[in-house]
Amino acid sequence: MKPIRSTLAAVLALAALGPARAQDYPLSIVDDRGKQVTVAARPASVASVSTFGADLLAALGRKVDGLSTLNNKQSAFLGERTAGAVNLGEVHETNLEVLTRLDPDLIIGLRTYTEPFEKKFEEIGTFLAFDLITLDDSLHAIARAAAALGQAAEGEALNAAFLARLDEYAARAPGGVSVVFLWHWADVPFAYYDHHLTPHLLRRLGAANLQGASPTPPPGAPDSAAITLETLISLDPDVIISFKGDDGPFVDHPAWPRLKAVRSGRAWHVGDQYVMPHGPIARDMVLREAAHLLYPAHFPAPDDIPPAARARAMRFAR
Repeated sequence: MKPIRSTLAAVLALAALGPARAQDYPLSIVDDRGKQVTVAARPASVASVSTFGADLLAALGRKVDGLSTLNNKQSAFLGERTAGAVNLGEVHETNLEVLTRLDPDLIIGLRTYTEPFEKKFEEIGTFLAFDLITLDDSLHAIARAAAALGQAAEGEALNAAFLARLDEYAARAPGGVSVVFLWHWADVPFAYYDHHLTPHLLRRLGAANLQGASPTPPPGAPDSAAITLETLISLDPDVIISFKGDDGPFVDHPAWPRLKAVRSGRAWHVGDQYVMPHGPIARDMVLREAAHLLYPAHFPAPDDIPPAARARAMRFAR
């Protein structure tokens, strides 16, 4: 299957050949707050609070003007696509003074982090907030945000291309492997439940997510929960996929060498696209790289992921 970027290029080329009609403005978008947001004109400048908006803009061939950080750095998986973007501060505490000076036409935010200050965001510019946990969240947010950007057809093409690739990879995956996906907060690992997009993709690839389903049904279910190393030993997954905010080693513990994933070299330190996989570039990277991590004999390692965002073996130090 052709990469998503090739599919989008084909859509854009066809649009250029035929009689083009500008998307009608003003238009109304209902975001995940349930608010009906009026977009008066095609946004010329866009700020992204979380990587999602920047990811979508890059997939649509555009640049983001302002972007938040995670652990005081921009997401490595977007590479040079975000070069020159104004630093808006940490994703959970946007620098509103900087955002006000930027004065963007549109702000695309993650509802979790922007909700306490939504009135201020609305004063600064047209504001869309999304809940981004599940695959459906990703599909619907991309469709609505692309429409707001005046590129509704391209947004739908991105979704269609990804779903086709997901079906293709699912059909090729042999299965028979178990996995746990962890986010390490300080020294505490949290394991993701089935409904988060990354475990959803792992399960579509035939892997058993040993953390399983959340005991609290969606909506409102937490996407992860703290897990003890003793529990991890009892689960003993074939593959461990781990994210933490800094690039240093994981805190050593006598439990780690007891895990077969560690002993067999199948414990991986991954980039933040795995915890923020809802944009078109991130989710495609996660699907392709995770397929390789689960089944290296069946799927090649992607060669287009920036080096700093590629999976590498977990390292441990006291």
